[in-house]
Amino acid sequence: MDARVENAMKTTGMKKVIDIRLNVQPIFLALYHEHVFEGPCRFGKGDELKKEYDLALDAMIYDRTAANWKTMFDEKDVNVLEPIILYRDETFLTTDWMLEEIAKTAEQTDIYLFATASRPYDLIVEFAQRIKKPICMMQDCCGSSIVIPACRARGVECWGFTDMEDANLTFKALRVRKALSELKVLALVRNNSNVSISAPDSFVSLEDVTMRFGARFRFLNIHELLDYTHVIPQTENHTTPGRHDGLNLTEDEMKEAEAMADEFIAKAEECHMERDMVAETFRAYRTILKVMNAFECNAFTAPCPDVCATRRINEEKFTFCLTHSLLNEQGVPSACEYDVPALFGAMLLQNVSRCPSYQGNTITAPLVNGMRSFVPRGALLNRESVEKADKELGELENVCLTFHAVPTRFPRGFESAMEPYSIRSFAHSGFGATVRYDFKRDIGESITMARFDPTGTKLFVAKGKICGGVGYGDRNCSEGVFFQVENSSDFFQKQLWFGNHVPLVYGDWMKEMVRVGEILGLEVITA
Repeated sequence: MDARVENAMKTTGMKKVIDIRLNVQPIFLALYHEHVFEGPCRFGKGDELKKEYDLALDAMIYDRTAANWKTMFDEKDVNVLEPIILYRDETFLTTDWMLEEIAKTAEQTDIYLFATASRPYDLIVEFAQRIKKPICMMQDCCGSSIVIPACRARGVECWGFTDMEDANLTFKALRVRKALSELKVLALVRNNSNVSISAPDSFVSLEDVTMRFGARFRFLNIHELLDYTHVIPQTENHTTPGRHDGLNLTEDEMKEAEAMADEFIAKAEECHMERDMVAETFRAYRTILKVMNAFECNAFTAPCPDVCATRRINEEKFTFCLTHSLLNEQGVPSACEYDVPALFGAMLLQNVSRCPSYQGNTITAPLVNGMRSFVPRGALLNRESVEKADKELGELENVCLTFHAVPTRFPRGFESAMEPYSIRSFAHSGFGATVRYDFKRDIGESITMARFDPTGTKLFVAKGKICGGVGYGDRNCSEGVFFQVENSSDFFQKQLWFGNHVPLVYGDWMKEMVRVGEILGLEVITA
């Protein structure tokens, strides 16, 4: 691929949340004795009571601990800072110098990982109260069970681990929490900046979401965005007349969009669209990238039905479906229909699994009189395709379906090989390029799903296995994947607390997602 085209396809310069790492500051605190004596907290005989013995033992414990620090973390999730080592003697004195020495990296540290030799427990508690940042400890005899309750009683966030697996699980979840706090969503609006017409099951209050999680929103009127897709002098954009700082596509950027379209077509197994119509969709994608970079956003959503009603989508000859697919492929959460709880669920899933997410209308498909009569037919899903899928599924129980025209070409991971795909228009009249992916290729693959509830206080986490697909050869939102869960009735009743779109990723990430929900302070509902 030409470097110019490749750079244009990517979200160049964007601060992706998938790239954010948790900064962990290891602290090793040790004790030595200046004097030779025995007592209730001093044991040994002969040389074991000398300062030199203490220091040698401390060094041995540190070497073993430091070796563990080097191997216990996933470098994609955690950035381990240079360890800080501090000694004090048997007077147990805590000085300001000691506290300042431990805190010297406070500005960049997200969490402090303490390891000890002997009894610096009071020092850790005083430091934790002063620094007001999370701390954690591996189980080391009695230290963690002394320090952590003491700190928690004083309002300090603390975590304790019995083994490396538990530590990594928590660090991954803490990293996801940090990433969520740095999410900045480009939200295109028309009628309402909080919810769209088709997604009243979105968050009741985006302001509450910002206060709770730190994620922010940058709003832009949909008409202004649509006007930016045209190559005209900046001062002649009628939405922002006379301004010299508009974001309209330039001639060179439009050429980039056309080159992207050619590359997209060339890599597809089939293309059932005119080349110029594919290029129109990339005109929208290239504009959205430009605006996201200008607004410093790293997530995207747009209210499709609200915009559809203006007829401008019909006039411009593109949809946002392909933009969602391409952004999600790059670890940039992107959601249909201005569905922000789905967007946030997708963000968590992507950051836990490092796989692109797929969002769709999610329903159960129970057998009723030999047919899955609750599967939509007609406008949303092609009748013939659904009836064929019914036969392929046979008598399989506990089946659900999720469907939308936003699959990705890299379902097994951001760095995995591109899977075969075809290109079809969203509209029967030939506009709106979409990725079409045959989910039947992946029957038996595990999936994990997640979505926030409208109050932002609960997280739905579910898992299943792919058992079929539908809509590969159809248009509009008819692309879909069937999956089997443990109990579809239980899945449905729990989903009713959350909403329609439930994003998914490949793989079983149930344990990791539950821990993320717990660390975010959410009530986690599983199915």
